[in-house]
Amino acid sequence: MTAYVSCAPRALYPADGSVDLPAEIAALRAGGDGAEVLDVLYPSWRYRWPMPETLRLRDAPAPPAMLARFAEDGIGAAPPALLVRLEDATILRNVLYVGAAGGRRFVYESHRPEERALSGPLAPEAEAQDMPPAPGPCLYVGNQGSFNYGHWLCEDLPRLAALDVLRARHPGETITLLLPRHDWHNNRMRERSVRLWLGRARDVALRFIDPETAYRVPRLHWVSPVRHAGLAKSPEALARLDAVLRQRVGRLRPATLVPRLLARQRGRRGLRLFVDRNRLRQRDLLNRDAILPLLRARGFAVIDTERLEVADQVALFAAAEAVVGIKGAGLVNTVFSPAGTPVVHLAPETFQDPYYRDIAAARGQPYHALYGAAAPGARRDHLRDFRIDPEDLTALLDRMDVR
Repeated sequence: MTAYVSCAPRALYPADGSVDLPAEIAALRAGGDGAEVLDVLYPSWRYRWPMPETLRLRDAPAPPAMLARFAEDGIGAAPPALLVRLEDATILRNVLYVGAAGGRRFVYESHRPEERALSGPLAPEAEAQDMPPAPGPCLYVGNQGSFNYGHWLCEDLPRLAALDVLRARHPGETITLLLPRHDWHNNRMRERSVRLWLGRARDVALRFIDPETAYRVPRLHWVSPVRHAGLAKSPEALARLDAVLRQRVGRLRPATLVPRLLARQRGRRGLRLFVDRNRLRQRDLLNRDAILPLLRARGFAVIDTERLEVADQVALFAAAEAVVGIKGAGLVNTVFSPAGTPVVHLAPETFQDPYYRDIAAARGQPYHALYGAAAPGARRDHLRDFRIDPEDLTALLDRMDVR
């Protein structure tokens, strides 16, 4: 643990309340603060996530191993999300370092145990180049999952609440927002979601940086994670995300898709959405031809979120009364759906991930998961194509009274 320093270990990990790894937390507390705390963006909170209302494997109830997988991360205590200022900071592969080469320490909150396999080997001796001059304070927003729009949406975008604090501390100055550069589509979606969050504000300059280049920033602002232990998301952070983007979308003239789908409600209180998945992304629903007619007969509109603007995604999910979809980044948009909206995830049996259950729990939405038979092949488990038993889905929709 000597290589790590916490932003603010006593504020983040109280001696009588943290459920994090005891030995690591004890070492962090002994090491002192690695940053100056400027504000608490989201308070600490306790989570106790319920089991899914439906959990089925292929055409049978969930076996004990699956039940255990969903139960093991269902309770705990999460630290607050703090806006901090780091001096003499270095950014490399979404990991933050403080101190000069030869004596650098890694900021623990940017390189937690569940994220270490994603960052690649750490490079404390990496030669850093100076960040190009930026007007006003710099705020870095990124994590090991930022390459995925779903992780960006619920783990990074709520951190932009820090802009209000920085505006108050630096009136009249332009704030430089630093984001890690990824593929073209990801960059485009993140930029548009940032612009939607900002609304009419023009005091933020957006800059993408190469994650494989070490950048030295004399004074860097950063927000500690709003996600805890790999799964649990701050309900306050998700509520802020929903409130800000829904307010922004409410001021826009809706695109043609939204009113057209709303017109098809046929007296229902909201939309019924089936979130399809681009087949180029893998994890394909192989018997889509059997599943889509079943859903369309019950009034579900089929959408592909990759083809939609950010504002349209927010508007559609905010109007939803039921959501069914193939597990993927597009379903993270259920963060904008009202409390009580049932959410049904379809996935291969090899992708039993409670990540999405936690979003539903934080937003007060009944959660259902149907796991289908995965196709054989060499793909990684979470990308396997699969089939869903139509009778399973029919029975579930009947039980939910979605007819």
